[in-house]
Amino acid sequence: METFPEAAATDPPACTFSQVVFIDIPYSYPPSSPITCRFTLNAAFQPNPRDWVGIFKVGWSSTKDYHTFVWVEAVHDAQQTEMRQAVFKEYYLPKDEIEYYQFCYIDNSGQVRGASTPFCFRNPSEQNTESIADDDLLVITTQVSHANMYIDLVM
Repeated sequence: METFPEAAATDPPACTFSQVVFIDIPYSYPPSSPITCRFTLNAAFQPNPRDWVGIFKVGWSSTKDYHTFVWVEAVHDAQQTEMRQAVFKEYYLPKDEIEYYQFCYIDNSGQVRGASTPFCFRNPSEQNTESIADDDLLVITTQVSHANMYIDLVM
């Protein structure tokens, strides 16, 4: 059995998206207030002051497709290195309430190191109305045609 340790050492990691994990991302954020996203870093991942977190429309294909971004702040307290956060000011947030977005952590070399679950921007009153309406609309029925029943009975 042959092994190629030299090749394995130069191959990129199988999945760099798992090096940063976003935590407790809600289904929606209010569109007119600042938002904070929290994330943790894999123990093997070394952050850089030039790393950033961006808001991307779901379906993005390049790290240049961001809507807005913030630089990742350095954490000096050794006990706080596990949990980090990025704060986005309301002025720079997307105004489109139809689209879905996600946070992505981009390192200083332009590689995606983590991506959040999708979320949208909706007013709390709209979200509550829609979730109630969606629950009421789930109806499963069977339909019997009266014409077919008449034909079956006549024959």
